[in-house]
Amino acid sequence: MKNILYIILSFQCIILSAQTNKKIEILSADSTLANSIKHPDYLRLINNVAFKHNNTLMYCDSAYHYLNKNKIIAFGKVIVNKGDSIKLTGKKLSYFSADNKAEIIGNVILIDKYITLSTEKIIYNLSNNIAIYPSEGTIIDDVKSIKSLRGEYYANSHNFIFTDSVTISGKDYEIFTDNMHYNSKNEIAFFFGPTIIISEKNKIYCENGWYNTKTNISKFYNNSYIISDNLKLIGDSIFYNKDIGYGQAFGNIQIIDTVDNITIFGNLAEYFVNEEYFVVSEKPLSQILDENDTIITTANKFIFHQKKNKQRLIAYNNVNLYQLEIQAKCDSMCYHISASRIELFSFPVLWIDNFQITADSIDIFINKKRIKKMFLRPNPIIISQVDTNDYNQIKGNIMYAYFNKNLLSKIDIKGNGESIFILTDENTNDRIGLNNTKCSNMSLYFKQNKLESINYKLKPNSITIPYLEIENKHRYLSGFNWRESERKKRSDF
Repeated sequence: MKNILYIILSFQCIILSAQTNKKIEILSADSTLANSIKHPDYLRLINNVAFKHNNTLMYCDSAYHYLNKNKIIAFGKVIVNKGDSIKLTGKKLSYFSADNKAEIIGNVILIDKYITLSTEKIIYNLSNNIAIYPSEGTIIDDVKSIKSLRGEYYANSHNFIFTDSVTISGKDYEIFTDNMHYNSKNEIAFFFGPTIIISEKNKIYCENGWYNTKTNISKFYNNSYIISDNLKLIGDSIFYNKDIGYGQAFGNIQIIDTVDNITIFGNLAEYFVNEEYFVVSEKPLSQILDENDTIITTANKFIFHQKKNKQRLIAYNNVNLYQLEIQAKCDSMCYHISASRIELFSFPVLWIDNFQITADSIDIFINKKRIKKMFLRPNPIIISQVDTNDYNQIKGNIMYAYFNKNLLSKIDIKGNGESIFILTDENTNDRIGLNNTKCSNMSLYFKQNKLESINYKLKPNSITIPYLEIENKHRYLSGFNWRESERKKRSDF
């Protein structure tokens, strides 16, 4: 009798419903309850309930079948199978055939070929295969989980749209953002808004970009930066391969060392994470902050090593250095940050006040960003200009120059020491002659960058030539080369 009544009511429903709407087909139920008087609009189906609509199969423990509305309200162990691609489970199902839409609540799980999504509520449109979950949801695959407070899933393209408090938790990284698109097939996440990526070795920030969670390759845009220990890498865009520990930064680059107060600028940088160094090219410039001034350096290329106790800044080709009190030029430079030492190579020239210092190489020892000592070898020459034609000069095999507050205080000459000084009248300041002195070892003492006295360690060989009798051959020591035209000004940087 119940089955007959069910058939009659179903027939009535067919007449009343739209002809274009395919009816829900009941496949099985252990029992069917109907009351045409009290509840003429629905049937109750109990135990092992199965029904079908289009290519979707649905199962539950019990259900109400609203015949006129062609609607199912299901309870218990709810299962929805969309073909062989999508499976949904939950505690309660509201299925609307007119909209071809399923609303599932209570411990909801969505499973497809690539992911498993768990949440408390899903509204699934079976016509276009779009799922919306308005409450917190979690996606899990073999290696990571993704959480968000809200989300949408486009099953045909395997695309997710996550919004509000999005978190990706991988094996050794976490990603935090508020707006992210994700493809579960290729496992690429796209960020739209402030995003933070944290791993063991660094922290990454961007406001736009993508991250391939399968290959660990990523690219970041808009205010992007990487922080590693005391270093911060900034660029218009940053490429990063986490697996091999390699990154590139492009456009308006800054590498900031907050401990040593060093900032490197450029337009292209390479970051070797495991080896802990950067390569900066395309107009590189460095700034080393001093208490009273800033040391500026330019070159064709920088290499910035960051290994603990081995920090170095190496500059290659056309190196220029500027500080208010000191300027330098050379082919290559190595600043040993940990050891507070600067090496200048390949015929460097150094200017301090009115002194020009040259040698084949120059070692500069620093204390609190100020020069304390220099080691010059071989062929060192120190020159100071008196006027267009006259120069004071000192040379030897090896020189040690000592400084106090960046002012020259003493020079020790070891081997083949020789000097030329222009002599002046103390009262009139007129030039009266030229003194040429040779002494293997000697020390020169300075006050306010002016020669005060000379101490000869061995007997000197000295001649004095009256000023009017000075010939050009007497004016210059061998190796003399006045390079003032190469000296950079602050405005050149």
